[in-house]
Amino acid sequence: MNSGQKAALERLCPRVQWQVSMANLSSFRVGGQIEALVETEDSAELPLLLRWLAEEKIAWWVLGGGSNILFTSGMHEGVFLRLKGSQKNIRLREQDSPDVDGQYLVDVQAGVKLGHLLAWCARHNLSGLEYMAGIPGTVGGAVAMNAGAFGGCMGDRLRAVRCLNAQGEATELSASSLVFEYRQSVFPPEYQSGILITGATLALQRDREEVIRERMRGVIAQRRAKQPMGMPSAGSFFKNPPGDYAGRLIEQAGLKGYSHGQAMVSTKHGNIIVNRGGASPEEILALMHLVQERVHQLCGVMLEPEVRLFC
Repeated sequence: MNSGQKAALERLCPRVQWQVSMANLSSFRVGGQIEALVETEDSAELPLLLRWLAEEKIAWWVLGGGSNILFTSGMHEGVFLRLKGSQKNIRLREQDSPDVDGQYLVDVQAGVKLGHLLAWCARHNLSGLEYMAGIPGTVGGAVAMNAGAFGGCMGDRLRAVRCLNAQGEATELSASSLVFEYRQSVFPPEYQSGILITGATLALQRDREEVIRERMRGVIAQRRAKQPMGMPSAGSFFKNPPGDYAGRLIEQAGLKGYSHGQAMVSTKHGNIIVNRGGASPEEILALMHLVQERVHQLCGVMLEPEVRLFC
C-alpha cells in the first residue's frame, strides 16, 4: 500500500496494526510479517472496509484463529482480517421450541473460538459438536474448512452461513447451497472470488450438561493420547488421501521423528509437524516437501497440505 492508502485505512479502521509478526499469531509460533492487521468484533465496519479494498484493488485474507496457517519469512503485503468474538455473540433462537426436525438453532458469530462455543453449548444443554473438543480456531475457520474429527464435521450441523462478498454485500446462504467436501466448504461460484464469513446458524439437539461434558472429556483424552503436547504445531499437516490416512503413510515411509533443523515430524503422530523451538518457516516447508517426496516415492501418493501456506 502507498502512504495515501495507509492513511485511508487508518481512517476506516483506527485500530489497524502495521507490520505484525505472525510468530505471535500462528499456532506454529513462526512466520514473517504481515503488512496490515485489522482485528474487529464489530461486523458493521466490515462492508465499508471490503468495498474500499475492492476499489483500491488491495488484496485481503482472513486469518481466523491462526491455527492452520504457515507464513514464510519476510513481508506479506495486503490486509489481513481477524474477527473476534465471545460467548455474548452466541444466541439460541427459541429456548424451548425445536424446529420441524427436532433441532435447536444457534446463531454464532464467526470470530467466536470453538472452545468458547463448546463451553456455551454444554452449559445450555445442547449437543452435536462434542467431536470438536480440543480443536483450536474459530467458528468462521471451522465453517470455511468444514472442520471435523472422529466422524463428525461442521457441515453436518450447519443450517446457514452469513457472509460478505468481495464488494462488502451481505447475504445469508443456506447450508444446502454449499458443497461440503473433506476439509473444504465449497461456496456457490458467485462467492468464490472472495468471501468473508461473519456468522453461522447451527442445528443442535438437547442433552444433559454432564453427558455432553463427559463426551468432550473423552474426545480430548483421545487427542492427548495420539497428538504431541507442549510443542507448537498446526495440527494435522496433510489431508488424508481417499481411503487412507496421511499419518499411516508417513509412518510407513519411516519419517516419524525425522527432523530438518528445528522442524520435526512428531514421534507421536506422523501427520503432525512440530516446532521443536526456534524453527524457521523455511525449515517447516522443507520438511513438508521431504515428506511429500518420500511418501510419493514409496507409496505412490502425493500428500496435499491441509495447512494454508502463505509463501
